[in-house]
Amino acid sequence: MLHILTLTYKAENRIGDLYNSLTKSKIDCNFIWHIKDNKSVDSTKEIIKSWNDSRVNLFECPHNNDSFAYGMNVLFKRSEAKDEDYILLLNDDVIFNDPSDIQKMINCFSNKSVGAVGCKLLYKNTDKIQHAGVIFDNIKKLPLHFGANCTDNNFFSQTREFQAVTGAVLLTKAEYYKNIKNKNKSGHLGMDEDFQWAFEDVSACLSIKYDLNKKIICLGNVNIFHEESATLKKNPLNWLNMKQNVANFYSKWGNRCKCDREDYEKLLNGKMR
Repeated sequence: MLHILTLTYKAENRIGDLYNSLTKSKIDCNFIWHIKDNKSVDSTKEIIKSWNDSRVNLFECPHNNDSFAYGMNVLFKRSEAKDEDYILLLNDDVIFNDPSDIQKMINCFSNKSVGAVGCKLLYKNTDKIQHAGVIFDNIKKLPLHFGANCTDNNFFSQTREFQAVTGAVLLTKAEYYKNIKNKNKSGHLGMDEDFQWAFEDVSACLSIKYDLNKKIICLGNVNIFHEESATLKKNPLNWLNMKQNVANFYSKWGNRCKCDREDYEKLLNGKMR
């Protein structure tokens, strides 16, 4: 079983495109799409209800105060996923252009050493890279998107191992998700709720890699659009937490993750010559 977890807010102009691309996807297992709507004041909820799709579970939250980590953990708990089930974290501003992409992600888990799979993402309706893995700066020691704003080419179509990938499209197993290391005061299993709309996905990947000893993979041979932070643009107050998020990241991972930006950029520059 595949459980898809999505947070949404004022998504009337994009949720239908995501739904259409999901329903066209060719997946070898059944899926349930769990959507947490954070009190959208547009027609988002009505659009979701109009699908009348038994595979879609809509949870209407009466406010928009929850963080990404908290919201995903709530959906994970509501999913009642079994250890062997797949968990797909999915932003509401994503479009799968190739119906085989989700199955390609699932197929990566035939390698038992894999703990999480992300994807190369392109800015919507362009050939420009938004994400091709997460790398860590050698000076600030903070995460960055590898290949950001580069033109897509064969180099980025390769599958590579990273320390982390973005949570916009992130597949793992329920067994790994619930064992992500955290000290959540809520008691929720999963992502670290100390992070507020930044670094929670990276921290989750680092925990899967270093605490669970699993590989983090970024799949390159896919065709996926991502608008990037569409929900955050609707609620810019979330950016006010960045200073604390940075402090949390340094405290939790500053001495554990590898600063690898130069390594990946040397690899990229060598291929671009």
